[in-house]
Amino acid sequence: MAGMPQERGIFTGADALTDNVALVEWFNSTRRILHAAALELGVTASELDARLRVIGGGIMVGGLTGRARARQVARPITHASEALVTASQYIVTASTRFEAVYMPELEAVGYKPRRDGFRFTTGGGGGGR
Repeated sequence: MAGMPQERGIFTGADALTDNVALVEWFNSTRRILHAAALELGVTASELDARLRVIGGGIMVGGLTGRARARQVARPITHASEALVTASQYIVTASTRFEAVYMPELEAVGYKPRRDGFRFTTGGGGGGR
């Protein structure tokens, strides 16, 4: 409908498709979001597993110990965390492929790949004994 705001996706939606700068920013922010969510799910799964293990002590329910029941509940959350790690890795792959495949066009508009801040240098001075 006219006049109504468009719904946006959790990762900014079509705004990333406007230009190379927006797309690179989308890659970076999406990776950060997925990574943070994966960490949060991993911690939640661990905490839930630890808390559920103490319920029931050594009592068997349905042939399962408290530890086994806790693992049944927490394991899917752990798998979800691992899936988000994989999703984050695919975003990184897409980002590096974008740079590799479109480098001539990117260089034509003045884009320079990000350089790693760490490097080995040779030279005298300051190091060891």
